[in-house]
Amino acid sequence: MVSANGTSNGGRLNWMIAVAALALWGAGCAHVEKADVRKGEACLADGGRSDYRIVISAKAPPSTHHAAQELQTYLKRITGARLPIVTDTEPERAREILVGRSSRFDSLGVAMDWFALGKEGYVLRTVGERLVIAGGEPRGTLYGVYDLLEDKFGCRWFTPEIERVPQVSQLPLPRLDERKVPVFEYRETYTWESFDGNWMARNRLNGAGGRGRLLEKQNIRPPMPELDARHGGSVRFGFGFFVHTFDKIVSSNQYFAVHPEYFALRSGKRKPTQLCCTNKDVIRLCAKAIRAGMKAQPEATVFSLSQSDNKEPCECDQCAALAKAEESGMGPLLHLVNRVAEGVEKEFPDKIVETLAYQWSRQPPKTMRPRPNVVIRLADIECCFAHPLASGCQEANKKFVADLQAWAKVCNRLWIWDYTTDYAHYLLPLPNKRLIDDNIRLFAANHVAGVFEQGTYDTFDSEMVALKAYLIAKFLWNPNYEEALATREFLDAYYGAAAPVIQRYLDLIHDYAEKQPVHVGIYAKPTSAHLTPELLTQASTLWDQAEATARKDAVALDRVRRSRMSVDYVIAEQARTAMKTTDSKRNAQQRELIALARKRFATFMQTFERSKLTRIREWKDVDKADYRKTLAADLGI
Repeated sequence: MVSANGTSNGGRLNWMIAVAALALWGAGCAHVEKADVRKGEACLADGGRSDYRIVISAKAPPSTHHAAQELQTYLKRITGARLPIVTDTEPERAREILVGRSSRFDSLGVAMDWFALGKEGYVLRTVGERLVIAGGEPRGTLYGVYDLLEDKFGCRWFTPEIERVPQVSQLPLPRLDERKVPVFEYRETYTWESFDGNWMARNRLNGAGGRGRLLEKQNIRPPMPELDARHGGSVRFGFGFFVHTFDKIVSSNQYFAVHPEYFALRSGKRKPTQLCCTNKDVIRLCAKAIRAGMKAQPEATVFSLSQSDNKEPCECDQCAALAKAEESGMGPLLHLVNRVAEGVEKEFPDKIVETLAYQWSRQPPKTMRPRPNVVIRLADIECCFAHPLASGCQEANKKFVADLQAWAKVCNRLWIWDYTTDYAHYLLPLPNKRLIDDNIRLFAANHVAGVFEQGTYDTFDSEMVALKAYLIAKFLWNPNYEEALATREFLDAYYGAAAPVIQRYLDLIHDYAEKQPVHVGIYAKPTSAHLTPELLTQASTLWDQAEATARKDAVALDRVRRSRMSVDYVIAEQARTAMKTTDSKRNAQQRELIALARKRFATFMQTFERSKLTRIREWKDVDKADYRKTLAADLGI
């Protein structure tokens, strides 16, 4: 297996002897026979007992304390042995697990290049009968512990509620000598089901806007972020400075009436659609707001100075001239961002000014370059998400990849804003589970430093969201993680005995999209070409089989039924559309689909109403009673 930084996992094969007997993993824990241990080989635990203890520095930060506690907890669950946690002021012993920086390093002759490890890199090293787990602060040591538990001892954290913890009677000391540094400095999967600090940290995600961003929309300061000091904090955006911040920083309500020149000139008239990026007073006001935000929020890392979410940039003479000279709408935008970044870089050298390369600003400028403290976040909103971005399946994908490659040549800190759901129909099946890793590897190959994966962030129970969140987490940490392994393990843990049938369903929708010239964007309709009536009928049959297989497991059956809502929803919506034509004009497939929708209606509505789904599209609450009433009427029920 290849590690996150491309080095081999030395020592992993020796340790894997201990779990060779493990044939079937459950959602909670599994048992294996006593492992074969070579004579004289040290054991971390044997028969529920251990000679080892966990050592941390007397001056260890909160994240190292938490790392030691997590290691203690999971080793107890794996082996039955509870290893004590002591500080390095205690006399040395032969058998110790050193967690974090420690005074023990001098006597062991352990040298660390802390600068090279950065904030999140770590080393796993066996020295005699001691095991060293140490990394950069604030998150490296914690991530090292999770690496040991996951990659070496077999733990998995599929969702905040579902984990896999193997149980062994004997656990040999692994022989390790590894150094890992993450590929991406910023990693976030933005889905409601993943807004849990422990789950994020265990899967080594470090972006944690979480539910707080929903409150931010209402100008309510969120409570403590999901990733707190125990987890080593996060790559955190300042409150009010996440995205589309132009109107938050220079409010049209406050300034447009008295200073229309601050805003975009469109067809000869000023409009409050965007800021005029070349206006000196706008630059001054933006710099003032960014500086004030950085001063007031020292815990935050990133402050976005980014365009409003529309396609109406300023066309004044100065902005137009700069856009023409730079052959991109990014010209005037980067002029503004660079000026602001220059004004704050000396006072706040650890802060980042971020902006979007999005729609009209997506192409890199011809000659201008972002300052060192500027992050460009490139968005792929126009693309097809039924095929990998690099597939060249349509012109939008080709153009995005060209822009990505061009930005990679001129930008030191390039981040990505990627999309993983259908924002017009949260339940619509999106055939993107197979291409998440392809796209993330594309980003890595083009020197991308951070990835934000926007999913369904404002409701539970959207389409296969827990699976997508888990896959994203695995690939953001290790772009070369095996897709089939991650999918199989998740399905087994989440759906139990129904997992093989769910895999056949996933194969069905993905095989069709891959083989047909269909393109699926993030606002696809239920009548999208990748969801034919014939395919939906086959999918419904597979879900029948999944329910039958899971019938003896109430928890798994509930998950199967909630996941099935996606197919039921599209069947119902396509049938609703077909009902708008007269019966004489409907084809056989439409008639069959209407009959299936009517047959499934009561069961679909029962699951729909008791689910945690509160929205079926972005930023619009669903009235479940009204949806049922109107759907029944439209289906003639």
